[in-house]
Amino acid sequence: MSTPPRTPSASRARAGARTLVGLSLLALTACQPKVRYADSVDVKFDLRLSDRFDDRLSPPYVLGSSFTVYVYDRAERTDLNGWELRTNVPGVITIDDQFIDEEDINEDDNSNTRSDVIVADVFAAGEGSVVLEVYDDAGAYVRGIEVEVLQPDDFTLRAAGPLFLRDEDRAPSEVDASPQVLSGGTATFEVEWYRDGQRLYGAGALEPTSESEGVSDLWSRRNVLSEDRDWMTLTATPAMGGTIAPVDIRANGEVIGTVEFELEDSETIDHLTLTGQSESGREDDDKLVVLAQALDADDETIWGTAFDWDLNGATEPGEGDLFRYKFERSKWSTLAASFDGQRVEMDIQGVEGVVDSSNNSFEDGCLCSAEDPKAPWGGSSLALGLLVLAYAPLRRRRRGA
Repeated sequence: MSTPPRTPSASRARAGARTLVGLSLLALTACQPKVRYADSVDVKFDLRLSDRFDDRLSPPYVLGSSFTVYVYDRAERTDLNGWELRTNVPGVITIDDQFIDEEDINEDDNSNTRSDVIVADVFAAGEGSVVLEVYDDAGAYVRGIEVEVLQPDDFTLRAAGPLFLRDEDRAPSEVDASPQVLSGGTATFEVEWYRDGQRLYGAGALEPTSESEGVSDLWSRRNVLSEDRDWMTLTATPAMGGTIAPVDIRANGEVIGTVEFELEDSETIDHLTLTGQSESGREDDDKLVVLAQALDADDETIWGTAFDWDLNGATEPGEGDLFRYKFERSKWSTLAASFDGQRVEMDIQGVEGVVDSSNNSFEDGCLCSAEDPKAPWGGSSLALGLLVLAYAPLRRRRRGA
């Protein structure tokens, strides 16, 4: 007699069904996009343009800033054709243009993925919160992330020269409400924005103005030292020592505060100093920088001083507050900076360099990246910088504007 086939128990049948459902969900999940966001906002002072995909945005954004938002898929869904970025409310962040970059993500990014990228040029047009939403080619919602745009109520002013050293203990960058500027000199400062004590990010809000006869030129710019931020450059009128020159720091037309620049003649300069990046642990061909500063009898810096330089007694062409050189171990040289009959010297390990200025942007000299000390003094950083300039025009505000 044959034995009839065994019928699985109800419990075993249910277990098998659960396994099939679980496997199906796992397969479905594995195919789902893992959408990530990034932006072009420069939040790290590393002397390079922000071009990395780091799985994060940088809010709160300052009102009036413009930047690029990138959307990509960490699940390596390479085809994002037809996908788009939208906002859930109008008037906070406007999307000026967007396209699909079908090439792989920048090889320097941190996402370890290969994907098409949604590239959207956006503008922080109004205060408030907004959700940046991603929709697929079928119009289905994929993901959203909320960000905030705020008008600043305060700012911090930082001198550009010390920022290049990235050593706040030895060369502080923050200046007080009455910084000194050399009469006839030109100085550049970064404006950091804040709201209720919180840092705001992005660039494009700055509009400095002045009615003072002591200010012969004044303008805002988006790039200094390959850093896309809000920068202000001021040229003091010659022969105006002893003058107080007020400058209104405006954001989107609103006066956030006033800086009273004290113009000083060269006779006020008591001594000069040189501060260099540490040579400890450096390798041959690393690019280092030395900052020259002019100080009064109270050790207060007089910004806007352009120095003459010589290396081992040989005059270096140009003038400025920075000297960049190639480190060469045990090849000692004497570097000197001079101004108006005063001179200061220091020893460095290197025999060649170039004079530069903290008023320069990349197109004037392409300052090398502190993150990559072996990077050339020109080259690819310049090409990338020129792309950013297309979206970051200078905004000049002359006296009385």
